[in-house]
Amino acid sequence: MTTSPKPLHLVHMTVVDFQNTTLRIDLATSRYGTPQPQLDVILPRGSTHRHLSATLHALSADLELRTPPNERWIVQSERLLEPNHGRIYLELSEGDHAEAMCGMMLLSTLMG
Repeated sequence: MTTSPKPLHLVHMTVVDFQNTTLRIDLATSRYGTPQPQLDVILPRGSTHRHLSATLHALSADLELRTPPNERWIVQSERLLEPNHGRIYLELSEGDHAEAMCGMMLLSTLMG
């Protein structure tokens, strides 16, 4: 007897109110000297580390789902020293200018 997997149904839910969240796109440099597209995420003062973590996860998931299948970069996120500040960045596979520009275009899709 075989069973087929149940279909996955994603339900839309609001995780974080992005209204007072500051997002800044920047082409940074990795520790290896290659271009690194990044998105700075700054929540309002008084936000908890859980709000920041949820925001970073939600934005990272959105980027993963928007990444074209042929791209081989890795979407990463990290919390920074301030409790309301984090960043999402792309670890590029080729590290060249063309790939960096594609990554910057992807990050810009989160801006609206």
